[in-house]
Amino acid sequence: MSCETRTFTQSYWTVCWKWIFPYPCKKYRTVTKWCCDFTWIKESRWFFFCTLEGCAGGQLYKWTGFCFLLLGSVYFYNVTKCFDSPKTSQGKC
Repeated sequence: MSCETRTFTQSYWTVCWKWIFPYPCKKYRTVTKWCCDFTWIKESRWFFFCTLEGCAGGQLYKWTGFCFLLLGSVYFYNVTKCFDSPKTSQGKC
């Protein structure tokens, strides 16, 4: 399988009220994400900035992201990654 939309139940903390007293409470929401099962992902790191490319279902996808203070490139294999919105294929891989 390559890329598809998947639905998850996500938990988060917020402030709830009982009469006039606030207290922390955990709530839940349903979210839909666009998920890909990548054969491989290459992460090229430049301090706090990363360029990533990955192969899913024979299609190449590229995106950017946040990294920790590291330099260089690293490969990851057989990774499922989910995004808020669909990525555009950059061609075949």
